[in-house]
Amino acid sequence: MEVAETRAGSSESFAEWESLLSESYVPLMVDPCDDGAFHGRIERTSQPGFDLSTISAGAQRIRRTTRGIAKTEGEFLLVSILTEGSGLLHQDGRVALVRPGDMVFYDTSRPYHWDLGAPWAQVVVQTPLEVLRQQLGSGSNTPLPTAVTVTADSAGGVVAGFFRDLARIQESAPGHATVLADSGVKLLASAVRLASGDIPSGEPAEALSREQVLAFMRTRCADPSLTIDDIARACLVSRRTLYRLFGDVEDGLSAVLRRMRVECARTLLARYPGRATATVALASGFASERHFFRAFRMETGMTPGEFRMIATSALSI
Repeated sequence: MEVAETRAGSSESFAEWESLLSESYVPLMVDPCDDGAFHGRIERTSQPGFDLSTISAGAQRIRRTTRGIAKTEGEFLLVSILTEGSGLLHQDGRVALVRPGDMVFYDTSRPYHWDLGAPWAQVVVQTPLEVLRQQLGSGSNTPLPTAVTVTADSAGGVVAGFFRDLARIQESAPGHATVLADSGVKLLASAVRLASGDIPSGEPAEALSREQVLAFMRTRCADPSLTIDDIARACLVSRRTLYRLFGDVEDGLSAVLRRMRVECARTLLARYPGRATATVALASGFASERHFFRAFRMETGMTPGEFRMIATSALSI
């Protein structure tokens, strides 16, 4: 992971931030919105088919001009998922108001500009347009839905949640993030089709269906009564479809649910050192303490008590 940071208090140091943005993404022009102290930070990593970054900074205006376009080799789709603040994205005669949780697309081969009037933070995905077009299909006429807000509660919002979670996991478990990132471009293709008013098909559709199932499971995994049939009904798919979507996972969907519950338990064990193990088991979705111990050892190679001891020791250092 590459990390770059700058603090600006003058026009000269703000130019350093402009250079940093241009090197990280594409050539850009940046104008400060006030004369006060400024802070900007970018954390960036490469995944199969796309780059993923988190960026946070103070108020500014970011412009992609025809001069900058002429200096760029290659064309990219940029996707921003706002996590803090709000902003206005202008491109192709449209203006998108973007708030935390929302997602928006923009095409680096044409001018655009961002108005960000207060401190803000984003998760940004950058993929070559050629790679995206391959996923959409060589005969696809799907227009890029630039400067169209994709809200968190829409079908495309599932994709925004995926990349937001992926950026978080990248910090704590890079290896796990690399595995998850394999479906990233397919999910982007699905989100583009949805925002354009089309229905995803083929691999992008399957990637979206899989992520919708995972998103539902994350919200309900702590329910001990949750069953495969419950998941199928809630996600409007058949049991056969569920098994097919997760056919590449050893032990299938049951293993995915078990790992989610173990991850929930890990968080509770580290956060609440005094909480009884039986209580943690129930709060994580396990029907019994015995089942919890067996699943926890299977996934982590240690008992809940051993994990808690290590987590508590790490926090006390």
